[in-house]
Amino acid sequence: MKLHIALAQFEPSFKVLKNLQKMTDLISHSTKGDIVVFPEGCLSGYSDNLDFLQKDIMKDIDLAIVELQQISKEKDIHLIFGSCIIEDDDWYNAGFYISPKGVKHTYKKVNLAFHERETFKAGNELSCFYIELDGKQIKCAIQLCREIRFPEQWKFLSLQGSEIIFYLTNTLGSEHLPVWNSHLISRAAENQRYIVSSNITSKEQGCSTMIVSPKGNIVKELVSDIETIERISINLEYNSDWYLSQSRTDLVNIRARA
Repeated sequence: MKLHIALAQFEPSFKVLKNLQKMTDLISHSTKGDIVVFPEGCLSGYSDNLDFLQKDIMKDIDLAIVELQQISKEKDIHLIFGSCIIEDDDWYNAGFYISPKGVKHTYKKVNLAFHERETFKAGNELSCFYIELDGKQIKCAIQLCREIRFPEQWKFLSLQGSEIIFYLTNTLGSEHLPVWNSHLISRAAENQRYIVSSNITSKEQGCSTMIVSPKGNIVKELVSDIETIERISINLEYNSDWYLSQSRTDLVNIRARA
């Protein structure tokens, strides 16, 4: 099955409505049926210093999500993006999927960075969701930033049937770029799944905004310091369970705890 990813990157601020406007401007260049992918924390803003997160911004975040749901419906596109959110008085670092039919899925980051642990509550589920395109259901998942360092999570999601794993990050430090990009290539090749990565715009990107094929080849990599959206075609027929099916589950078996 062929489909189109509209891969986007920009530099978020700490102003929710300003970020929404940038997202809206980029979305305007997408086409019906596209899966539009944005970085981690792009709606709320994000920083290593999380003091900017105050409860009063949640009203703007909620309003912005409603606006994005309306845009998704009007343009008949699928949206994937990151935002910090509050649920039951707890902050989470979350990834969202919004469908043109009104479906909303929220993934809460399960493996928090050290600087996040005083502010965020960790999620407790490696969840999947379905994207409906041309009458077909495509099972997908989201991972966030440092979760690239935990290959067992990616293998688990692949074993659950995920065909695309969307990787949303907000990481800087160009000295880290070769290693983090190598992680993305490994996660794609070892699980034989498409990996779609979106990072914030910067000359100092610590991980590229790019798509990696199930063979570990880079399909497309965006220029790091340009706010842009690019439309890329992928073919899910290249996905495979060839290596997953050869795992020595009699020795090592990955499963989720109830």
